[in-house]
Amino acid sequence: MIRTVEQYLESLRDGRVIYCLGERVKDVTTHPVLRRIVQGGAMDWVVTNHPETRPLFVAKNEEGEDVHFLWIPPKSREDLLRRREIYIWASRFGGVALHCMGVDGLAALTVLAARVDKAMGTHYSERVAAYRKYIQKTDIGLTTAQTDVKGDRGLHPSKQVQHKDFYVRVVDKNKDGIIVRGCKYHISSTPCANEAFVIPCRTHGEEDKDYAVAFATPLNAKGITLICADPEIRGPSTEETFWDAPLASRHGVGDGECMIVFDDVFVPWERVFLCGEWQFSRDIAYLFATFHRLFACCRMVPMMEQLTGAAALMAEYNGLEKYTHVRDKLSWMVQVTEAFKALSWAACMFPEKEPDADLVIPNQLYTNIAKFMYADNFHEMCKIAQDICGGIAADPIAYRDWANPEEREYIEKYLAGKAGIPTEHRLKAIRLVHDITGGRHLTHQIHAEGSLAAQKMMFYANANWNMYKAAAMRVANIPGWEEKDPSQAKLMDLGREAASKMPPIDTSYRVAAKA
Repeated sequence: MIRTVEQYLESLRDGRVIYCLGERVKDVTTHPVLRRIVQGGAMDWVVTNHPETRPLFVAKNEEGEDVHFLWIPPKSREDLLRRREIYIWASRFGGVALHCMGVDGLAALTVLAARVDKAMGTHYSERVAAYRKYIQKTDIGLTTAQTDVKGDRGLHPSKQVQHKDFYVRVVDKNKDGIIVRGCKYHISSTPCANEAFVIPCRTHGEEDKDYAVAFATPLNAKGITLICADPEIRGPSTEETFWDAPLASRHGVGDGECMIVFDDVFVPWERVFLCGEWQFSRDIAYLFATFHRLFACCRMVPMMEQLTGAAALMAEYNGLEKYTHVRDKLSWMVQVTEAFKALSWAACMFPEKEPDADLVIPNQLYTNIAKFMYADNFHEMCKIAQDICGGIAADPIAYRDWANPEEREYIEKYLAGKAGIPTEHRLKAIRLVHDITGGRHLTHQIHAEGSLAAQKMMFYANANWNMYKAAAMRVANIPGWEEKDPSQAKLMDLGREAASKMPPIDTSYRVAAKA
């Protein structure tokens, strides 16, 4: 089944308990902040119903029904490559992150269930398969809740002092299901999801077996409270927010994260996929990380392209594009971006087989190398973009100032860059650098009290070049080094003193000359 956008939006008016900025939200589809997150979620159903994008996003299930392709279990490199293409498309044009969150949890649980069944004689695979069919039939929006709040990080879940609910745990069981309590944090796409997978985030020992639990639940279930993280953009998307925060205003960065509180929530057995099998808690944590890091490596492709492009635009707009050191920096950014893209592709091209579940998983080595490559280099790329952009990236002009006719003349005149480049274009590119790279505080550390280039000029001007050159000339036996650095000549006198105290050379030895 493929739902319409209207059906999806109506499904979110489900009476859930959700808070944003200290207020209970009546309807997430009309809330001035959360509706932007819901709009991104709605893209999942726009693309599955649009004739141009439907071939990429829709496939046939085993019953021959049209379903979202991400709900089809990946069994080949072609499946993973198609999944990668969907992830990149989603990140480049907005939306679809909702399905991406849920599908990685579903894939991880599919593999896990097969492993646990084989080792323990359980029947979790049947439950996962049934839940997959339920998703395909209902076309719900699904997220995955993995990260626990953790409390004292130095203590295991069952050894926590203040209370035992820093990690989600089973507090009771009966013939119908389980009762769970605890809290998950940083859970993306929660306001726009219908249901959530809940899985462990770490390895558990036998004493923590109550915390080795995985299940699925509707987000409007009794006992669930959703508390949204502080939104980055506090208001609806407008021409002003597009100017001031060109990235965050469109994609809702930081606005889809939630704390999910489970206050004695009932979960029926058919939706329980791990319960007490503590030996496998590490497996599900690792499996989800592997599948989800492929998503991360795809999600970051547009971001890396945008950051590299923003740096290149600012080099051009500032008239710096022909300088060798600027080109070197831009070349390095291209190198990192393209190598990162190639590695995420390789993770799909060389998958690992999971025989018990009849699935393939992304190559774990390549996936993690790709994830590390962008994460380890991203801050350096931000630094370069800020460096090329200039200190104005810390203190850019706001849309309201640009839109005010009384100010526009001065802004147009004094904030222009290279001739032929409209001032408006330069200011928009500056706002993009500001938005991507973290804004005022990070940029200030590079440009306040003098840019990196200014410090380099002072390095050169204040360096003791005579000392450096004398050191090289002395070792190379080039005459005249004593005049460049008399202090080294004094040290050489000590060497001569030591040589003068040596006994004469025994000339009876014949030392062969080096060929």
